[in-house]
Amino acid sequence: MSSMNIMGTYSGIDMATIDQLIQAESARGTRYTQQKTEYQQEQTAWKDVNSRLDNLYKRLETMTKPETFNAKTVVNSNKDFVSVTANENAASGEYKVQVSQLATATRMTGKQIDVDSIEDELAFVGTESSTLNINGTSIEIGIGSSLKDVQNLINENSDDTKVKANIVDNRLVLSHTELGDKTITVTGDASAKLGLDNPIDSGTATDTDQTTVTQGQSALFKIDGIEIKRDSNTIEDVIEGVTFSLKKVHEGNAADTIKISEDTEKTAEAMKALVDQYNSLNSFIKEQLSVGDPSAEDNETGTLSGDSALTRLQTNLRSMFTRNMETNSDSINGLQDLGVEIDRYGVATFDKEVFLEKVEKDPTDVINFFHGTEETTETVTEDGVTTTKPVTKLTGFANEARSLVNEYISSTTGIIKTKSDTYDRLIKDINARIDTFNLRIESKREQYIKQFTALDTAMMQAESQLEYMMGQLGTE
Repeated sequence: MSSMNIMGTYSGIDMATIDQLIQAESARGTRYTQQKTEYQQEQTAWKDVNSRLDNLYKRLETMTKPETFNAKTVVNSNKDFVSVTANENAASGEYKVQVSQLATATRMTGKQIDVDSIEDELAFVGTESSTLNINGTSIEIGIGSSLKDVQNLINENSDDTKVKANIVDNRLVLSHTELGDKTITVTGDASAKLGLDNPIDSGTATDTDQTTVTQGQSALFKIDGIEIKRDSNTIEDVIEGVTFSLKKVHEGNAADTIKISEDTEKTAEAMKALVDQYNSLNSFIKEQLSVGDPSAEDNETGTLSGDSALTRLQTNLRSMFTRNMETNSDSINGLQDLGVEIDRYGVATFDKEVFLEKVEKDPTDVINFFHGTEETTETVTEDGVTTTKPVTKLTGFANEARSLVNEYISSTTGIIKTKSDTYDRLIKDINARIDTFNLRIESKREQYIKQFTALDTAMMQAESQLEYMMGQLGTE
């Protein structure tokens, strides 16, 4: 009879009893797993705070960019003929645009080549290679080449030749990669064999099997009566910050009216996004710091309730968003002057009309409130030598607020990084404690099995001895 089968036979203490004893012992280790769960939840909560702070940082960064305040909107009377975009460098204004000619590329169409398939070997390259010169660049056509191979060779050299090739109905069609009145010159012993010899103007061709050239032309258009010529249908160098994309020729004296103006709506959207992100972050922090209802039996508190670092963040953010700044403006000293109010619960509201009024009236003051620079100096000591050097310091609400946020989210020195590292150490330590405790419990289990098996064995032996003695007494 094995020891496992003996155990419990005489003492009544079996594996179920041992499991109960082990369960009672294990209950003491519950505090370890509970502590680990708390650490993990707190670490996750701080990661969520970091994510929301990072989004706030990006919203603040948007308020430092020139395009946020200098964005332009374009109104076009008809986008069928010309489309227009304007960046922050464009000046507001109204223009009349008339397109009289679109830019095109020079195109050469070769004669039809006698092959059944563009994959078939060309007859003239069966015994020796041939040369094709395009715009001064020599291209060697090897033995066994097909019409498609020739096309590929031409396209591989297009950076040098400025010419691309296509195949249409067994004809090579060469197109200049640049628009305008450009030249395509084709020579070499392969030119005639490829049907690219003796080109004539496509307008004078009388035979369908002739090499023809359609000469490219420049774009011609007028802006407020000023004639402009460019070798492109996308023009960026006529008015600073404005791009014209010509699409269609106007008929007669028809023209389109283009109006460029300040896009204050984009500025307001950026400001609203900042306020919304502040509210989202503030709401999350309040949820994490909540003490719930201490009088309730099943009271639930926030994951980071009582965390002094998060409390300081909450206080610092509110102070930053409500304080007055040192500015050179008589009308803008704080967010409250730009339509942002924060109530006693920390919730921010945004009055778009007030904000836009300030942007339209004092755009420079608004820009400087959020972002500016200040030239200063700092003292540096190197190898015992002290010198001063000029330093450009970022100023303004958005930059100061970003500096505050960065104290928490910096990936190297941030408060949240330090906290996360601390949680990692705590979790590692408690995992070690859990492993040690589990080993001790397993050892305890083995000890119980050994002890109670020994007990049953002793009781079995005692019973056997008693039966022997009783048997001896009965025979006398």
